[in-house]
Amino acid sequence: MINSVDIWISLKYILPKTREKFFSLITVFSFLGIALGVATLIIVMSVMNGFREELTNKILGINGHLKVINIFNDHDDEKIIINNIKEKINNSKVHAVISSQGLISVKNYTSGVLIKGVEYNFFQDREIFNNDFSEQQISSLKNNEGVLIGRKLANKLNLRKGDYVNIISSKSYETLLGKIPRQSTFKIIGFFEIGMYEYDTSLIFFPITLLRNFLDTKSTDHYEILVPNFDNLDDIKSELKEIIPNYSRILDWRQLNPSLFNAIEVEKNVMFIILTLIIIVAAFNLISSMMMLVSTKRKDIGILRVLGVSKFQLLKIFIINGLVVGVLGTILGLVLGLLFCLNINEIKNFIELFSGSDLFSEEIYFFSKLPIILDFNQIFNIVLISMSLSFFATIYPSIKASKVDPINLIKWE
Repeated sequence: MINSVDIWISLKYILPKTREKFFSLITVFSFLGIALGVATLIIVMSVMNGFREELTNKILGINGHLKVINIFNDHDDEKIIINNIKEKINNSKVHAVISSQGLISVKNYTSGVLIKGVEYNFFQDREIFNNDFSEQQISSLKNNEGVLIGRKLANKLNLRKGDYVNIISSKSYETLLGKIPRQSTFKIIGFFEIGMYEYDTSLIFFPITLLRNFLDTKSTDHYEILVPNFDNLDDIKSELKEIIPNYSRILDWRQLNPSLFNAIEVEKNVMFIILTLIIIVAAFNLISSMMMLVSTKRKDIGILRVLGVSKFQLLKIFIINGLVVGVLGTILGLVLGLLFCLNINEIKNFIELFSGSDLFSEEIYFFSKLPIILDFNQIFNIVLISMSLSFFATIYPSIKASKVDPINLIKWE
């Protein structure tokens, strides 16, 4: 058992006398190394969690969990397919979608856009749009009065509600002079802001009937399905295969964005390994400082042994010494990491204010602000790893101290 004498001697060794300042400096570096390693690991893992979660929510909010591609584009069985899916999968939401590509032209500005034709309930069923539209805008969608564009695109082009934009479709029609691109002018009936730069600047929503008229088609490209629990997508896909036509194909969000999410997962794991090395390096610093402590206190160790302190008690004293440094460093790192995570966007804005540049450009990182998700199981594992490494770092120096021969030390020193 650990007693008060063990703790008292350990603390005396952590706070050495004035003549041993160099040893004290080594201990401080070990302490700060552990703290910074833990803080950095918590911050980076929380940001990576936030990026994955936000990216997933926004992509799924726009594209759904599952996509049923209607290969033959038979519009007649659309309602049958939708009703069958809703009956088979409880609490699911199904939306018929037409998608295309085109150009938006306003004054002297032209840019490529993704065109998506949906029904008005598409926006009511998806939480990502809950705060964007008024009853008047929903009514305008029902009446096919115009289009919805991203707020960032509107700001870029200085557009307001009620303005008109010219849209040129990638789909053309045949004339005597050859193929001519379809183009028409549409009224802006509202704006949306998802918080993902790519969508907010290049996506335009049409009422599905309006887009069908524009493209001169009656077909549906695909059906997007939202399910209450997408952890068991494989089971849901198996159920869907039994009710959809044979000529249709089912894809889930993992298949639609494989490289993106795999890259995030790999990067997250690699970053965890790399940043754990910071703590390992700090643990080696702790070993070095304790070896220096043992070397410096050899005479004191000899005196303690003569006074009756056992080898096991010496082992406890030096383990406590190293653990105090490791535990306090871990606690400081935990506090710093949590404080940084909770205020990361304020810190980012403060640095950008003085540096005059964007640390995280929306065009590159997709988001308008840094997402943070604190995974407390992950944080617990980080703290456990740090404390375990600190403990293992104390074992060899402590064993070295316990094996000091007191007779020779007192005789020669």
